Amino acid sequence: MTSGYRVHLLHTDDAPRAYSLIQVAAPVFSADDWAEVVASADRWTLVSLKDPAGYVRGLAAYRIGTHPIAGRLMDVPIFVAASVIDDVTIAEVLFTSLRRRSAGCDFMRLWGRFPSDFAEMEDEDKFCRWDHGLMVRVDQKPSPALL
Repeated sequence: MTSGYRVHLLHTDDAPRAYSLIQVAAPVFSADDWAEVVASADRWTLVSLKDPAGYVRGLAAYRIGTHPIAGRLMDVPIFVAASVIDDVTIAEVLFTSLRRRSAGCDFMRLWGRFPSDFAEMEDEDKFCRWDHGLMVRVDQKPSPALL
């Protein structure tokens, strides 16, 4: 059922609809915090997954930086997949898209819990920690299709 799902950079017009997903996943994350995330496109990359009808069903926010232990790290504090009937496929498609975007990284980290606010996302001490979230080693092997 992956046909028709598209992952793209979040368009500004979709930001309010994307926030509705965040409200379901983390009601404590305020609209003001979301506005700060959207306004900080120079530090954070936001991607959305839309279904064939054009509804936002998935959302992720990430940044890439140098971690003192992990090396190049794609840090993903926001990862939301929302659907009553197809949440697993939506999560798989969104995760696969992030894996492709993590080229050049050593690891990708998906936070274990949603950040409480924008300040927590920006906290460099939190970024440098190793003990939160799921650390996924990024496969550095070239794709067989590229050989």
